Amino acid sequence: MDENYISIPAADGCPSLLTPWSSEFSPMIERGVQCAQSWLDAPGEIPLWWELAQARKTFPVGDCQDAFETGFLLRIQQRLRGASQ
Repeated sequence: MDENYISIPAADGCPSLLTPWSSEFSPMIERGVQCAQSWLDAPGEIPLWWELAQARKTFPVGDCQDAFETGFLLRIQQRLRGASQ
């Protein structure tokens, strides 16, 4: 793996996933992973799209929001892939 890019930690039986983002965006990516994991751990009445839409607003428009979304969606992807195995 390229050490200049941030990886999403392994989860749900899926390996870590490399992102196209440098360490500069690590806090946004980590927050995306945490937000998605919180949603996965406590499923309730809040739709996934709403969780993503509201949480992304806490970051400036542009690369920061995109990095957050990367972390969020890759964590969801890991869960989906783990469930299909």
